[in-house]
This record gives sequence, C-alpha cells and structure tokens, in this order.
Amino acid sequence: MRVFNHQTLVHLTTDLVGGTAIARKLVVNMEKLGQTLATSSIYKRYLSENRVDLNADIEAVLRFSTDCAVDELLWHFQQLMKDKKASLKLLTYDNVVVLSPQLILPHPSLHTDLLIVRCAFEAWPQFEHPIIQKTLAEIAAMALPASDAEFFLQGKSLVDF
Repeated sequence: MRVFNHQTLVHLTTDLVGGTAIARKLVVNMEKLGQTLATSSIYKRYLSENRVDLNADIEAVLRFSTDCAVDELLWHFQQLMKDKKASLKLLTYDNVVVLSPQLILPHPSLHTDLLIVRCAFEAWPQFEHPIIQKTLAEIAAMALPASDAEFFLQGKSLVDF
C-alpha cells in the first residue's frame, strides 16, 4: 500500500437519479490522484420540504490521501466534474487553514452543515478541526441529526465493485 503525503476530506454530491453511477465513476477517477482511505455512508438529502426523490441529491464524504498540492487537487477536481452533474468539495487538506476568496479550509460546512458533519465523522472521526480544536467525533456528538436527509446506501458501494 502506497503512503501519500496529504490527508483530505472530500464532499461528493450528485443527483439522486442516476447519481450512484456518476459517484462511482468519480471515485474511480480520483484513484489516479491518490487513494480513498474511508468513505461515509451515502445519504439522500431532500432539496425541498416535500421530500420527493426527484428533488434530492446523494452525498458522502471521502477520506482521501494524495501527493497533490491543494491547487493541483482543486484543478483535477474541476476536470473530473466537467460534463457531470456532480460536485467535489475539498473540506480539509491536512491541518491547513486558508481564508481566501478562492478557497476556505477547513470548509465552513465541516462544522455547520449537519449532514456533512455526520458524513465527515463517519469517514475520519479522529480528525481534529484546526480552528475549533475538537475532533469530528466531538463535533458530531454535539450536533443535531440532519432532518433533511436519510440513509441511502453503504459507502463501500462507491469503492467496492
């Protein structure tokens, strides 16, 4: 098993309809950049109060290891997302703190979005938020459940074929 220099958390989002295949393809293509070490469960997030499947996304967080620099990784993510109805959002990169118009690390969603908190905790519970100075396990223990989401699939379905 190859050891990579940088540890990240990556938030993956895609449309529920046909999104599982797109998510799998993204994860396979990400393997050219590094290695997926862990993945959260995949959750269905409803985009309206009606809780209609046609208006829902699937989301997961991956713990990803890479040798890419931050800007290189972001460039590769943009290339991977071209022509796809999907999003790859960098939540963390090692313990780096960045506050710029182009990039904020750790991403604010890491402690404010209840579903992302849950997913990130599942992928890497020991990660210590460099600003809050609490682990994701501690942050998740204090967070309320995400009321707009529900379990959809096991995360290993993204990496095990």
